[in-house]
Amino acid sequence: MLSTSAELAHREQVAPEHYLLTFDCPPIAEQAQPGQFVHLRVSEGLEPLLRRPFSIMNVNIPAGSLQLLFRVVGRGTQILAQAAPGTWFDLLGPLGQPFPVPATTQEVLLVAGGVGVAPLIFLAEALRELPAPCYVRGLFGARTEDDLACWLELSTRCDEFTAATEDGSAGQKGLVTDLLDEQFDRGGVERVYACGPVAMLAEVARQCERRQIACWVSLEQRMACGVGACLGCVIPVRGPGDTRYLRVCQDGPVFPAAQVDWEAMTADLD
Repeated sequence: MLSTSAELAHREQVAPEHYLLTFDCPPIAEQAQPGQFVHLRVSEGLEPLLRRPFSIMNVNIPAGSLQLLFRVVGRGTQILAQAAPGTWFDLLGPLGQPFPVPATTQEVLLVAGGVGVAPLIFLAEALRELPAPCYVRGLFGARTEDDLACWLELSTRCDEFTAATEDGSAGQKGLVTDLLDEQFDRGGVERVYACGPVAMLAEVARQCERRQIACWVSLEQRMACGVGACLGCVIPVRGPGDTRYLRVCQDGPVFPAAQVDWEAMTADLD
């Protein structure tokens, strides 16, 4: 983990309320792996006080840059959405556990929901560049066409790609998880990687467990410290006896889907 200052090189609005930031940050770009994140201090003052975690969407090692995708949801992200190129920010990273990649050629399925597409774009790039490249199928779901931010960045890195929107404004109408049966019934999928809302991840995990397909999920969680000290981002995991908890920032954000207690994770969603 590095603590460093990085200059904002480029800011682009890629969809309504969605922005892509490119930072000049060679030290983190050189070390980052798909699934890891950075913890960014939004302001030099006390408002907002806490850093914000952002999955790394991609890196360009020769250029020494990294990209972060986010949706404006509050004060911190609103500041970033208005930040001018040339502004310097304090970053911690790369943080967290990355996605495990196969040592041999495999057929994999990526399932993205909303801004959960970010780490899967990084992963898709890595899977195609392995000494034994993987065959990559990609699924991307969102509420509307406007929420399919950076879909082209994912689709061009996949051998197959399908989008779904809840209102039918783009791709197939319905939830992205509605597409899983068709993908699995075709056969061939040996690994699944997913990132998005908890309800989506729970359904992906359920279907993978039923079909005995290895699955890893990247969880999006509010974080205060980002380094495992505050225990503010813990999630329940399966285990013998009493409920156990793991820290998303340090033990994750990538977890084997079978390890997560999805019943407890989704209890408040009903």
